[in-house]
Amino acid sequence: MTTINFCEVIFMELSTNSSAGENITFTPGEWKHFLNEIEMRGVKKVDQCINNARYLAKLDRSDEQIRNGYVIAKTWDELEAMAR
Repeated sequence: MTTINFCEVIFMELSTNSSAGENITFTPGEWKHFLNEIEMRGVKKVDQCINNARYLAKLDRSDEQIRNGYVIAKTWDELEAMAR
């Protein structure tokens, strides 16, 4: 029986699908979403998994900012004044 290392498969797929010499790095949040995306879509769609993971990590950061009160509120009049 042959055992395939999951990380090796991802690495091989990344190295064949990315530009030569391009480093791909992940934040911890992006890595968590990347592993979930790989599990759902498989390693053949690794580019899509990377993009999805980064987008989902941005949404996580936005949710955290909202929960911590880092929200900018504008009235309709303020928005109209900005447009002028």
